[in-house]
Amino acid sequence: MKQTVLHQAHLQLKAKMADAQGWQMPLQYTGVSEEYYAVRTAVGLFDVGHLGRIEITGPGAPELLQSTFTRDIADLPEGAARYGMFCDEAGHILDTSLLFHLPPGQGEDRYLVTTESQNTDKIFSWLKQHAGKEAVLNEVTDSLSQIALQGPRADVVLDSLSNAQIKKIKPKKMREVSLLDTPVMVSRTGYTGELGYELFIQSDQAEALWKGILKAGAEFGILPCGIAARDLLRLEAGYLMYGVDVDETRTPLEAGLGAIVDLKKDFIGKEALVKLKADGVEQTLAGFALLEKGIPRSGGSIFSENREIGTVTSVNHSPHLRSGIGLGYVISRYAQPGQEVEIEVRDREIAAKFVDLPFYKKK
Repeated sequence: MKQTVLHQAHLQLKAKMADAQGWQMPLQYTGVSEEYYAVRTAVGLFDVGHLGRIEITGPGAPELLQSTFTRDIADLPEGAARYGMFCDEAGHILDTSLLFHLPPGQGEDRYLVTTESQNTDKIFSWLKQHAGKEAVLNEVTDSLSQIALQGPRADVVLDSLSNAQIKKIKPKKMREVSLLDTPVMVSRTGYTGELGYELFIQSDQAEALWKGILKAGAEFGILPCGIAARDLLRLEAGYLMYGVDVDETRTPLEAGLGAIVDLKKDFIGKEALVKLKADGVEQTLAGFALLEKGIPRSGGSIFSENREIGTVTSVNHSPHLRSGIGLGYVISRYAQPGQEVEIEVRDREIAAKFVDLPFYKKK
């Protein structure tokens, strides 16, 4: 099983480890509830080094990404990011990714694509397959580490380590700064629904940065956080998980991700998605809140008046709503906020209703 460069640091913090798509990652440290509330009220630190990182450079890099990524990047300035997808010719989702146009460096366009951990090899091969001679691809997952600092005090913690005024970085923007006398690329991005930053640093310097942030953040209530809290936070924020809520059998239009598909430009899968948009989708991803106690299982059935209309994908207990919440694919005409349904829980069904996403939105 793979390990990130922070593995020993996690063990020193007595993290409970678990498998995350072939990576040994911290499931939790002090506990999921404590880590959740740290992010919602103060600040939490995550190792996200298991995500894939692919650097694309050379004169052909913009053309390659414009033809494969679902977002229009023609106007993406240096030091900015866009959330989008890579799709196959049939419009099915190969990966949901963040694409960064890196800050000015060696006098050429440099891009960084972050992938879900199980998709790194697939996306690298996909890009390689479609790259011309003037696009250079390098997988930098091992050499470039990724750490996420999330929560309302995240900017205060980082500004205590730098005079770069990180608080002024705008959403989906990135800047190279010095933290603890070390060059770090800081982007205002995240997966929790809170103010947050993702930090990209050379792997041989990652452990010192991790420990330095925990030390500096102690006075602000920082906690190291595991993948269990991250999964709860992302579900409340309405973010989808690849391999759970989306995969190669689903399209962006079924998954409610049409907003991050730019159909005015050409890309692989566009033709299929244009047709699908015109025809309409049979199933749609919908969010639901439980009206009774109980937590369904992923893969459980969703019913309306004794008719099976769909399947649960993600589910958890929301501290924010104080009820069970989840996502599932249902027959499109049923996916209306306020529609009451029944969700399979073990040997019975409990009441739920469809609600608007996200479940949680910061004030």
